[in-house]
Amino acid sequence: MKRKDEIKQYTIRNIINYRKLDWSISDDFLYLTDVPEIFEPFEMKPHYFAYGIINSGSITIKVDYQKFLIDERSLLIYRPEQNVKVIKIEAGTKGMFVLFTKKFMDYLFESFFSIAPNSFLKNKFGSQVVLSKEDHSKMNTLFTRTLDFLVASEADNERWIYSAKSILLALINESDFLVNRYIENRNIIHQPREEEIGYSFKKLVSKHYLTFRNIEFYAQELNITTNYLHKIVKNQFYQTPAEIINLALLSECKERLSGSSESISQIADHLQFTNLQSFSRYFKKQTGSTPTSFRKYNILTNP
Repeated sequence: MKRKDEIKQYTIRNIINYRKLDWSISDDFLYLTDVPEIFEPFEMKPHYFAYGIINSGSITIKVDYQKFLIDERSLLIYRPEQNVKVIKIEAGTKGMFVLFTKKFMDYLFESFFSIAPNSFLKNKFGSQVVLSKEDHSKMNTLFTRTLDFLVASEADNERWIYSAKSILLALINESDFLVNRYIENRNIIHQPREEEIGYSFKKLVSKHYLTFRNIEFYAQELNITTNYLHKIVKNQFYQTPAEIINLALLSECKERLSGSSESISQIADHLQFTNLQSFSRYFKKQTGSTPTSFRKYNILTNP
C-alpha cells in the first residue's frame, strides 16, 4: 500500500487532460454521457465527488482499497479524499456519470446537507449500490433527462453553469430519494471500534480471499463472533461479509480470464478451486456465462 503522501491528488482538470476529453466549460463540473476507455493506471485521491450508473459492461475499481465490480445494475460513488484506482474498464462499457467539486455546489450544498444529512454522498454510505431492475430503470431515466437538458441547453457559459448547478442539485436530491431504501439503519452512528473492525475486515479480505472464503476465518482473526461481524459489516458497508468476499473473488476471476495467458484450468488451480468443473460452475452461476465464453467475448472486444 502506498504511503498517504504518495497518492496523487487529482482534479477534474487532470481527468480532462489525461483522458483527452473535449471539455472547456468548467474545471469544477463534468458530465459523461459515455464511459471513456482511457483511464488513469495509478492510484489517486480525487478532489471531487463522482457518481453514476453502468448500463452495460463493467468497471473494476478500488475505493479505499476495497475492490468493486461495477456492472450493469450498479451505482458507483466516490468522494473527495478517498483513495481510488480504476483497474479495468470492459470494452464497450456504457454508462453516465457526473463529477463535481464542493466549490461548484457551495451555494447549494449547505441547504442540501441540512435536509439530507445522511445523503449517499457521505462516506459512510459506501461506494457501490446494486439496484433492482426497476430502480436502475428509474435512475437511468433521471440521468438521461438531466444530461439531455445539459446537452440541449443553449445558454452562454455563465448562465449554463447556473442551470447546471440547479439541475445537478435536482439529480442528487432525486437520486438520494431513490437509493434511500438501500440504506439500513441509516441513523446508526458507527463507533470507532466498529469502524476499525470494518476496515480491518476489508484489509483481511484483500489479503486472504483466495485462501479463505468462509466468514468464520475472518471472525476468528478479528476475535469476534460471526454474527457480530455480519452486523458491523452490513451496517457499515451495506453488504454482507459473504458478498464482499465473493465480489473480490469474482473480480479476480474476471481479471485473470480477461488479461492472462493462463489456461482456464491453470486459472482454476491458481484461484484454489478444487477442479475445473467447480470453477466453471461457480463462474456460470455468478455471471451467466462459462469461463470459455467470457474469455472468447473479451478476445473479440479487446483484440
